[in-house]
Amino acid sequence: MKLNWIAVALVAAVSCSICLAQPKPDKPIDPKTLEKVAAALPDKPVAQVAQPRKIIIFTMTKGFRHSSIPLAAKTMEMMGEKTGAWKAVATDKVEDFAADNLAKYDAVVIDQCTGDLFKGLPQDKQDELKKSLLDFVKGGKGIVGIHAATDCLYNWAEYGEMMGGYFQGHPFGHISVKIEDPAHPLNAMFEGKSFEIKDEIYTFKKPYSRDNLRILLSMDWDKSGYAKGNRDDNDYALAWIREFGKGRVFYTAFGHQDHIYWHPEIMKQLLAGTQYALGDLKADATPSSKAEVKVVPGPQLPAKPAPKPRNK
Repeated sequence: MKLNWIAVALVAAVSCSICLAQPKPDKPIDPKTLEKVAAALPDKPVAQVAQPRKIIIFTMTKGFRHSSIPLAAKTMEMMGEKTGAWKAVATDKVEDFAADNLAKYDAVVIDQCTGDLFKGLPQDKQDELKKSLLDFVKGGKGIVGIHAATDCLYNWAEYGEMMGGYFQGHPFGHISVKIEDPAHPLNAMFEGKSFEIKDEIYTFKKPYSRDNLRILLSMDWDKSGYAKGNRDDNDYALAWIREFGKGRVFYTAFGHQDHIYWHPEIMKQLLAGTQYALGDLKADATPSSKAEVKVVPGPQLPAKPAPKPRNK
């Protein structure tokens, strides 16, 4: 009898640990939140849609899961419907990186995916799916990264190169934003006016480099009021594009907080960036280190106490 009770206890303990290991389900999106998003979204595409477009939005995580993931995915779906720029499908299955599935789409969206997304798969399957994504973009399609899209796949150097950098930390929360090249098609929505914003502001480490990326927005370090950052050069980019093979990449560091998805100008840039990735919006992706552009300084903000950097 005693042995039976021990067996029952062991089974219960294992079952409990399995339950604890399961990710918590995402909270339903508040209808009032969706009303705010709908009101902020653009009414029409930034560029003419050359042909019907489809995007696939990946939402899986193996690390920290942002509560705004479902809202970002729904926003992309609503934006495509409202503007007619694309139709969207969301998935949390890593197997959907398979080549035969990606062939149905014109762009991939990495919606705040974190961690080693391919962990647990046989190595040959991991290699197959990684090659599929690289071939997809290099072959002429597009990829869009939202916020934590830089906080995943650290052990896959080609992903970091493609996306433009890896997450280093998020020591800032309220910043002044400068516009690098206000005449750029992906900055037109700001009308040459810099701004301040509150969000979880990511900073980046290698392979981040202005030698590879066309920076669109960045933190105005001198105007943000912080005493210390986590990069010696205080170069904190917020949005960029790049060419990768024959394909196109757009990344925005914004998106941690829900209010970002009803910020009209940020949503217009997300639309423009996605249309760039799809190939409908033509834009100069000359790396910033080689481009001579006008920079609009950000607004001056009050001084803040030195943050405690949270690096990886």
